[in-house]
Amino acid sequence: MSLTPPLVPPTARILVRSPLLECLTFLALLIGLVAAASYALGTTTALRVFKPALGAWLDAHQFYLMEGGATALGLIVGIRLGRRLAAESVGGRHGANFVMILAPLAWAPLIHVCAAAARLGWTLRGGSFASWIVDREGYEAGTRFLRLSITAIYFFKTAGLAALAGLALIAIGVALASSHDTANNPSAGP
Repeated sequence: MSLTPPLVPPTARILVRSPLLECLTFLALLIGLVAAASYALGTTTALRVFKPALGAWLDAHQFYLMEGGATALGLIVGIRLGRRLAAESVGGRHGANFVMILAPLAWAPLIHVCAAAARLGWTLRGGSFASWIVDREGYEAGTRFLRLSITAIYFFKTAGLAALAGLALIAIGVALASSHDTANNPSAGP
């Protein structure tokens, strides 16, 4: 009995690794984390001193940049994970192509849905965390750390919810492609 892992077919390797998705993942993470850090730390005030127009624009849009980045990151991570899981399925390749067309269309509505869902249950145990961190770090540093931690949790909650949506999109794409392949070639069915 061999302990070596089974070889992945060349078509599955092509399906699993996508330089475009890798670049999009990095870009979404960069935009989302920079906007989240800017939102949490209040850097727009300092930016307004040097570039007033840019500071005002960023102040008005940084929350939406954070939400858009978190949603895009989660959606892409979910799609990448789903592509890996569906790499050897019948409709994996065609389903992934379908999802790459559908994902940008789903992104805009998902921003609002994931942002609203991430706010649910958002009390941090009724203020005990805020009291603990302010007692521990002092008022100014504690409130800054509290805002940073709430923003980070909110960012990753949004990304996690969008990842579930990405997995659902891949599942729908693979199911549609599999049913289409089975309808066109009845001998390929189960």
